[in-house]
Amino acid sequence: MTVKPLERSPRSAERAARHAAAPVRRPLGGYAAAVALIALLAPLNRFWAAQVLLVPLLLIVPGVILLRALRIPGQVVSSFPVYIPCASIAVLFGSGLAVDLLGPLVGVVAPLRAGPLLVGLAITSLALLATSVNAPPTVAIPCCGLSRPARLAWPLVLPLVSAAGALRLNSGHGDVVAVVALAACIALLSTTVLFSRRLDKTLLAVVLYASGLAILWSYSLRSDLVNGFDIATEYYDLHQTVLSGIWHLAHPGDAYGAMLSVTVMPAELHALSGIPDLLVLKVVYPAIFALFPVAIFGLASTVLSRPWAFATAAFIMGQSAYIEIAGVARQEIALVLFVSLIAALLDTRIRRRSLWALAALLGLVTALSHYSTAYVAITIIGLALLLQWVASWFREIPRVTGAIALAFLTILGGAIIWYGPVTHSAASHLGQLVRTVEAQGPDLLPNRVAGESWLSVFLNGNTETSIPAARYAQLIHSYDLVNKPYITPLSDARLDQYALRNAPPVPVYGGPSAVLVLVTELVNVVCAIGALLMMLQRRASVTARRVGVIALGAVFLLLVLRFSGTLAIEYGQERAQLQALVLLSISLCWPLQALAGRLNRWWRHALFVMAAACVAVVSVNTTYLVGAVVGRGTSDSLANRGEGFQRFYMTASELASAQWLGNAVAPGQLVYADRYAQLPVVAMTGITPLVDVTPLTLNQQAWVYASVSNVIDGRARALFNENSVTYVFPADFLDANYDIVYTDGSSEVFHR
Repeated sequence: MTVKPLERSPRSAERAARHAAAPVRRPLGGYAAAVALIALLAPLNRFWAAQVLLVPLLLIVPGVILLRALRIPGQVVSSFPVYIPCASIAVLFGSGLAVDLLGPLVGVVAPLRAGPLLVGLAITSLALLATSVNAPPTVAIPCCGLSRPARLAWPLVLPLVSAAGALRLNSGHGDVVAVVALAACIALLSTTVLFSRRLDKTLLAVVLYASGLAILWSYSLRSDLVNGFDIATEYYDLHQTVLSGIWHLAHPGDAYGAMLSVTVMPAELHALSGIPDLLVLKVVYPAIFALFPVAIFGLASTVLSRPWAFATAAFIMGQSAYIEIAGVARQEIALVLFVSLIAALLDTRIRRRSLWALAALLGLVTALSHYSTAYVAITIIGLALLLQWVASWFREIPRVTGAIALAFLTILGGAIIWYGPVTHSAASHLGQLVRTVEAQGPDLLPNRVAGESWLSVFLNGNTETSIPAARYAQLIHSYDLVNKPYITPLSDARLDQYALRNAPPVPVYGGPSAVLVLVTELVNVVCAIGALLMMLQRRASVTARRVGVIALGAVFLLLVLRFSGTLAIEYGQERAQLQALVLLSISLCWPLQALAGRLNRWWRHALFVMAAACVAVVSVNTTYLVGAVVGRGTSDSLANRGEGFQRFYMTASELASAQWLGNAVAPGQLVYADRYAQLPVVAMTGITPLVDVTPLTLNQQAWVYASVSNVIDGRARALFNENSVTYVFPADFLDANYDIVYTDGSSEVFHR
């Protein structure tokens, strides 16, 4: 007997259709329970187990709730999971700033403490959750359904080995563990490029994250405090915010203190999770920035096949600026936000209202995180608007994309308002740029000398050039006579016996720099050609054309920075290039993927071998791995010696002497410390010292701070108009004319 299925009446079918289209009010208890878990663990944050749980909860739970409130489809979030921590950063920015500003109005003297911040975060999260009650079922993020998590977790051993190698070096042990960790990262990345076609997408993302975090921790975990140049000032500003428990809007002339990524957000992470503020910068921020290559992999996957998308992310990790960003905390946050913004602008699966809200939010938080990243983003996105309008006349592409226009206006307006009338900090960076332009103009190819070709100078770029110590002494003395009339040197400073002498050279890794520079510029040419092909090729998708348009804007920006010494100095050519490579790395692999599609199987495999070899060679060069193995000059990630170690590593004795100096100096007194010695002074005292330590530039009543490099190695370093000099530290002059008021055997303080 055959049973016929029941047929629905037209009225029943209509009712079912309306029911399917209506929002489904799913239980929100799970989200509320996650917020409650944060509230329960926060009072226990003195225990390490609670800290380990709180950090990921703070970087996941608020973001999931915000994305739900914005109605971002769950499939979109699962395909680009970096949206979650970026949304959490936005919530931490907003809730922390609100508590900081409103707390004093209700009698809370120190609002940036665990109690007020926890209340603010809970109220913000629950308010967002309430707005998402009627969200459609499509916002639910699908479970990943990992059946064998150990198969995906094994690459995470690499960051632990890398951390162990850095800590062993800090303790004075050998570099074997550190070298093995970096070598394993490079081997894993290059090997995975070869077999990426056969591997799961989730595993590829884990490999990128683990390798990226291992590389970052090998740098950030070095030193007895923070490791790097900018991060010394960032740590001081963060530590003062933590100690005072409040952050103030007005920061005239203080660009670092005006950025929420340096002050409010890390202070909030410290207060709620219990992790020391130092470890927030050394451990947590690199863990966030390790998502950068993962985000690029997800972005590239929209227009490239899986193997070439992975190669794109691996290539970026081989850039020297990638590891150096671990010493610029604010840009770690800003770059992850920037690549997520670009991904959102190109995502066609998000409804217009939700997309506009997400783009505006990510753009605003990027502007509040780092002014330089915001300015580069404004330039690239602004040029993209113009180029897209031009391209729309002869290719199928929208003339104006609302989300891109809104993102441009949000970042531009946010940066102008925040760093202008709100914090009054623009004078410290824009004012300096204006003064530099007025003094020297665009300074086209400043390192060019008579008879040298323009092409040669362009290939060398706006990089530091070395000058003799005697020439530097003459230049800086002439400069001080005009610009620092308040300095009165001692009478015997002109004696021949105290003339500056060049310091003996230190071992420097002698890799094929000229070849690599040429290869780098050839890569940039291929990136530009690839961007043009993506924009103009008839069979390219609309998304690919839009990527090509934005990439062309990035090409133009890099050309300007390459030619103009003024802009290159002010905004960091290498870091700007890393930001531009978010798009350019995709346009680099686009023609390679097209070429692979025209080759037979053997030649296609050979092309992948070449790509893997390029990743390995670039990574080995930028990590100075060969120098560590053969015993020549290397980076401070792999050795307790060398130029990088002397410039960025801060010992406990240096920090103690710098702190003593900070307590002894009276307001208005001049403090000197050369470029080797200035970082401990900045990190411990907040004083920005005069960095030209020469007999003719030292004031008669000056304080002079000398680091291990000055006292033990007898070396000093200076930089004048992008001309670097390494000279013998003037210890004889200081001993003869100043008193040693503090010494611990490896660092000293002089005063007269």
